[in-house]
Order: sequence, then C-alpha cells, then structure tokens
Amino acid sequence: MALLPTGSDRLAEIRTAYVDIVIKSKGRQIYGTAESDAESSSLKVVGLDLEQVSIPSQEKTEKYSDHRGLSVHEYRISPLFFEQTDYLVTIHAKNGEALEFRNNSSLIEERVSRVIDEDPTLLSGVINFGNNVGYSDLVVLANGKRVVSARIEVYPTKISYKEDYQAMMADINNMVSESVLDFLKKTYQVFVPDHKRNDVPAVFFTILQAIYDKYLRAAKRILAVPHHKLVSEHAVVPHYKAVRTDARSERWLEKHPEYVRRDRAGIRAEKVLAVRKQITYDTQENRLVKFMLKATVRRIDDFTRRYVKSRQKPDEQVLSGAKRMSGELQRLLGASFLAEVADYSASKSMSLVFGMAPGYRELYKYYLMLQNGISVGGDIFHMSVRDTAQLYEYWCFIKLYDILRSHYTLKSPDIIKVDRKGVTIDLVKGRQSKVTFLNTKTGERIYLAYNPSEIATQTVSQRPDNVLELEKRGAGNRYKYVFDAKYRIEMNPDGSFYPDTKPGPKVDDINTMHRYRDSIVYENKESRFTFEKTMFGAYILFPYADEEEYKNHRFYKSIDSVNIGGLPFLPSATTLVSELLDELVSDSPESAFERTTLPVGIEERLKAVNWDKREVLIGLVQDERQRDVFLRKEEYFTRRFDTANLPVRYVALYEKGKGISYYGEVAYCRTVTGGNLPGPGRRNKDTYHVFKVLKWNLLSAPIRVSENGPNPVAYTNYFLLSNSSTYSELLLKSEADYRFFTELKRRTDEAIIKPSEEKTAFEFGGIKVLFEKSRVFVVSEGENKIEEMFTVQDFSRRPGAMFRRVRRYTENVEEFTVSGTVNKL
Repeated sequence: MALLPTGSDRLAEIRTAYVDIVIKSKGRQIYGTAESDAESSSLKVVGLDLEQVSIPSQEKTEKYSDHRGLSVHEYRISPLFFEQTDYLVTIHAKNGEALEFRNNSSLIEERVSRVIDEDPTLLSGVINFGNNVGYSDLVVLANGKRVVSARIEVYPTKISYKEDYQAMMADINNMVSESVLDFLKKTYQVFVPDHKRNDVPAVFFTILQAIYDKYLRAAKRILAVPHHKLVSEHAVVPHYKAVRTDARSERWLEKHPEYVRRDRAGIRAEKVLAVRKQITYDTQENRLVKFMLKATVRRIDDFTRRYVKSRQKPDEQVLSGAKRMSGELQRLLGASFLAEVADYSASKSMSLVFGMAPGYRELYKYYLMLQNGISVGGDIFHMSVRDTAQLYEYWCFIKLYDILRSHYTLKSPDIIKVDRKGVTIDLVKGRQSKVTFLNTKTGERIYLAYNPSEIATQTVSQRPDNVLELEKRGAGNRYKYVFDAKYRIEMNPDGSFYPDTKPGPKVDDINTMHRYRDSIVYENKESRFTFEKTMFGAYILFPYADEEEYKNHRFYKSIDSVNIGGLPFLPSATTLVSELLDELVSDSPESAFERTTLPVGIEERLKAVNWDKREVLIGLVQDERQRDVFLRKEEYFTRRFDTANLPVRYVALYEKGKGISYYGEVAYCRTVTGGNLPGPGRRNKDTYHVFKVLKWNLLSAPIRVSENGPNPVAYTNYFLLSNSSTYSELLLKSEADYRFFTELKRRTDEAIIKPSEEKTAFEFGGIKVLFEKSRVFVVSEGENKIEEMFTVQDFSRRPGAMFRRVRRYTENVEEFTVSGTVNKL
C-alpha cells in the first residue's frame, strides 16, 4: 500500500567513536497500513562508544557525550524498513580500521562491500530484503572486533505485519496442531525413536492432554501384569538346608575344602553353596518403564513452571490438569514394584517386550509421541518463515483446507505422515500434497491438491498452486478449479492500462488464469482427436482486506461471467472465498458446466427437452391386488381419461404409499365398458380407456411418494420419468423449473412441489420465487415486495448464476418451504 515518495531519503544514522553508518532509501515509500502511523516498530543499537543515533525521516535524534564502552539502546519508531525495497548502506571508519559487514543472511552480507578494493575503511552497497520480514541484524566489525550492531525490523508492504502476518502464522500453527491431534486420535503406528526431539513444552503438554488417558491405562496394565524373570540366588548354608545346587556349587567346594569331611558314610560337606530361584521385577524393561514415567513427570513439572511464568493469570484448569497428571504418575512410581526397580541404563538393543507385550507396547508408543512431538517437515518450517510470499502461498492452501474441513468430513489427510521421525506435516514447494473430504449430504468427494503433479498439455506443461477437484453425482468427470496464490497486488491502477480504478490482482496474473483454464485438457478416450477441458474455473488469491469495496471490481464480476477472476484472501478477509467454495461444491453438474465459457455451436449439442410434450401417463394403483392384475395382463385401464391428452407413449404405475417402480411402453389404446374388465367394483355401463403395454420395466431407482399422487392420473415426460427421484419432480413444467429445482434439491434432503396450472412457486429463506409464463419473480414474504425480476430466458441461459443471485435475498436459515412443506437443508 505505497503512497508517493516523501521526506528525506536518509532513514537512519548511527555514529560511534569508530564508525559512521548511514542508511538511505531512494524514493522512500510510506506504506499506508494503520500500523505505519504508530510507534509499532523498534530499532535496537548495541555499540562501543556510541555518540549519536538519529532517524531524520521521523525527526528523532539522540546524542550521547558520556557513553564509553558497550551500551545498548532501543527506540520505538514508526515502521522504517519494508520488503521489496532498496536501501543504500554506507559505512565509514573514522580511525582507518579495516571494516567488515555481517548479516544473518549471506545474500544481504554480500551486497555490502568495499567501495575501492584497496581501501578497507569505506563499505557501501544496496540491500533488499526481498519478501523477508521480521528482524535483521546489521553488524559492523573494525579490525575483527564488533563495534556496533543494529537490529532493524522489516515490515511487509501488502499485509499488516501485526495483524495479518501474525494471524497467518497462528492459522498455520493451529492447523498443524489440530490436524495432527485429530490424526493421533484415529491411528498411530509404532516406529523407531529418532535422535531428534521436540522440546517445546506447550507442544508436549498438548499431545499429553490428547493421549493421557491411554498413556495411564497402558501404565496401569503393566503394573497389573508386569514383565518378570527368574533369577538364581546363591548362599552358603549348612548342608541340611540346601535344597538345590549347581555347577557353581561344585566349584565353590573345590575352593573351600575345609568344609569337606570324610566319615563312615562317605564324603560329606558341612556347608555348601546352595542355589534358590525366585521372581524379580527388576528387569531392563521395567527400568525403562520407570524411566519413561519419571521423564514424563519432569516434563509436566517443567511445563507448569514455564506456564506460570509466561502468564499473569494462568488458567487454573490447565494448572489443575497438569498437577493431577503429575500426581497420578508419581503415585504409580512410589506405590508399586517400580519403587524397588533400579535406574535404567541404555542398552544397544530393544527387547521384544516393547514390540509385542500388552501395556509395554502402548506405553512405548505414547512415550515416543511425547518425545518426538509434532514434527513439522517440509519447506513450511524449514524455510525462513519470514518469507512473506512463500508464507502467503502456504497459508492460502492451509486456509482453504481449514474452510473445507469446517464444512465437510476429512477422509484422507495425505499431508500428514507417520514415519520414524514422528508425525509430520509434509508441505513442500514443488511436491504434490493432497487431502480428501466427503460431502456427507451428497456422498460426493472433494479433493484439494497443493502443487499437483505437473499437468502435461499439448503445448507447455502447467503446475498451478492449489487445485480444487469435485465429484458430482450424475457426472462422469471431475470438475477442477484453480486457486492460485499471488503475493502481488495492483495498488495504483492506471486507468489506461488497468481495467478498474480500484486495487486488485495484476493483469498478467489474470492472463495466467486464462492459460491455466484453457490449456489444461485431456484426450477423450472415445475419440483420439477430441480434447476436452478439465479446468472449469481459475481464480487468483491476493492479499487485500476490503472485501466490500472489491465486490464492485471488474475482476470479481468476471467470475460470474467467465469464471476467471481474483479474490481477496487474508486472515481478516475470507468471506468471498468461503462463499465461492460453498457455491462450487453445491453446484449441480449442469451449473458447474455453465460456469465455463462455451464454444460456438455447443447449444446444438445440448438440445433441451420438449417440455410441452407430456407423453407419459401416471396412473394411480389402489392396492397390490390391482397392481398384480395390471402386471399380469400387461395393461392399465382408467375411467377418467381425456382423449385430448393422446397420444400416450408410456404408462407409469403410481402405487399408493410406495411411489413409482414400474413403467411400460404403450402398444395401443382401446375403450371398453367396465363389465369387460377384471376386478371388483366396475360399473358395467362406464367407459374405460385400456392401455396395452408391450412389457413392464423396473425403474433403476423407485420414484418416492409425495404428499399427493395422481387423482387418478397425471402427466409428465419421459425425461422427468428417467431423472426424477420424487413424484414432485414429475410435475415440473419447464426447463427453468427443473434447473431451479435441481439447484434447490442439492441443498436439501427432500423437496416437494405442488405447481398450479399457471405458475410454479418455491418458498425458502424468507422469500418466494415464482415462475410465471416468461418471467421469474423474487418476492419477499414479509413485505410481499418484488425484490427482483428477470426473464425465464435469462434463467435458462445461466440458471446456476441466477440461483446464486436469488440466494442473496434469503435469510440465514437452513430450511425452505415449497407450497407449505418444510424441508431441512
């Protein structure tokens, strides 16, 4: 958020008895974040014989005339240093010392060097922190001795450092801990301990809380059925007390002949080294159990001490929980055989007891969890977490993951691995990571991939950041959407070049979205020369906070028209992305298809059903006996039939209380009197229409019953008969009715319709939608006011988009009513 250059180009000056340091910024920018105006940043200077520190751009100067030796000063200032900005650093030695410049980044360090190779007293260079934010130390050495260091704070330019940046880090940490702990509750495999340990007390205690009950049960099981062994004890006893001897006893007698006597009975030993077998619990395995329990107690106590020191008002529930766990483990140690067990000494090999014995196996597994903790692998924490561009890219994936996880069931968290290092979150730039969710309402699977494997095209291979892949019932292919994170924003749009006057994504990034969507295709197996698109939409995620303002941006409106555009995405701005995700998942296959731009001529291939043609007669069946007659005779007859509805091509049997399972193609129709028909209750003089059926067929899935069935007949078309799940759907009158109902049904468990002859009405969320002749009305129920009106032609062209427009008028409720029937969303 940069404004025009302003003020002096001198940012900071540091003067000591040894060196002078001047930092300038050509065309210095003031970044318009809220934190820029407050003293939210700091400058810490540690120097020998410090004389002066000044910030000319902020009119701050501190002089020191009596500072000799080492001194430390910290100043509260407005943000002074920013990412992606050039800074000229000049360092001059006052007394001719040879100078050296040091920084924690070798890239920064290499940029500041001697102005003249032969002159070590003058260093200069232009440094740029790139996308790195946070603290950076600028250190100067004179003749190899550190004389001054300045710790500066680098701020991001596109996000708020104190809010968005910290919130991103918090989101990542929360995702890591919640996902891994959820994973630990479901499964965990035994693995070999590694030398790496997670010594963060908070992580240790978080995991302990999750597994403590199982940990305690494993320890108690060991105490109930401990591992033991038989040991031989030797003691010198009178010969009459000796019960058992061994080879060692014989060797003892050889060394002690004074106890051997010869008498009339022969040779007799007055004393002997007897052996006695007894059980002992002082085994290597139990020593390790004691060691693990004591180590756990120490770490609980260490956590408690640190927790109390770190907070003014510690949570009493946390403290009491820690005290309880520590006390229970100490009682196990003091009131059992473990009190008599010796201390553990490491052995080269591990006993099979810890791999197979009940209790020991579980305790060792949980102990390894505590030792290894949550090991976060991959670039996400191996990188410098101060790289805001890469951090933003990771955060976008994690936040998309979090939004989906809050609405759908996580099935396969492939980014969570179990290996010899513990539980690992594996998210690496350039390597594919994928998670799977289940939409329990529809049974459809949702896939979110980070860095999906390189997608080969007919020209240049593509590799977008994040790809959402959706299954749709009734569709053979999956629907894919690109969500590409771009840590870039057009803050000062040029009207002649940029298509809008408000901040938004870069134009070249929008062009990249077009490339992703249009170049990623697959070859249709049925026709080797036909290629079909697999990407149905592509969106840029960029750092911008004002979602309300952005709703009027051209690149937001373009999502509705061509399904390409940009969406602001920050910890404080997630609404638009959440809404789009919900729409994409809720879309029917037809609406998902509508979101794409259709090639010329596609309408010819998408021929609509003839909705005026009602060639299917739905006939009421009173009971099973009547149904059996119809099935056996392969015919259907009814007295109440108007010949104006001829011709009838199919007959479907509606069984009271059961719905429709059977239908058949009509061979011919004839009229007879009731006396010539089977079954009771026929009036001899009444005329009946008899429809002869070629054969009865079973529907692939029965059409469920509604509140009211045919009375006694109704009419529909073959398309609805083949694609409906409830009787209500058979009564829809137009493609617009069907498309609106399809969108509505995907958001409900059940829907019932009772259209009149003139119009079809849907009521949901506090509004009523009327389809009447060539127009669609959106009416608010409370005020009975027309909120919006559009033509059926507009709706038929893009029903998915029009349905989303209608939903904006609905209240935040989870039910809708159609003709008085309540249906839960």
